[in-house]
Amino acid sequence: MPEIQVAQGLSSPADVVWALIGDFGAMHRWHPAVSRLDLSWEGRIRTLHYVDGTRAVERLETRNDLMRRYIYAWVDGALPMRECRATLQVDAMELGCKVVWSSVFEPVETHERDVYLTLQDLYSEGLAALAIALTE
Repeated sequence: MPEIQVAQGLSSPADVVWALIGDFGAMHRWHPAVSRLDLSWEGRIRTLHYVDGTRAVERLETRNDLMRRYIYAWVDGALPMRECRATLQVDAMELGCKVVWSSVFEPVETHERDVYLTLQDLYSEGLAALAIALTE
């Protein structure tokens, strides 16, 4: 399956960054493409409502606060893919931290490039906005 990984170095401490992005139900607070978010099934299912009118449903698979990482699976949405498993992780560094957002996915038919570019844009836009939010 195709893989994608986007990373962003930040000057903020890893625990500060994790406090902002580690909440599975808070992506709308820092990602500019997400206008609102609904949680269900005891906070393990989130429905992301994007500013362009589309939506995605995702399921939290695992969360590890000590490792500052959660893994989630794509359940439904507008992207032409059968499945996607993504990881959002904050790694402590000597000066600040590094946020890594990665996924593996199975595109439908010939849509691998479209899905790859859409996910790359989504992850890059979110991490760039996160960097700005942490400096304000």
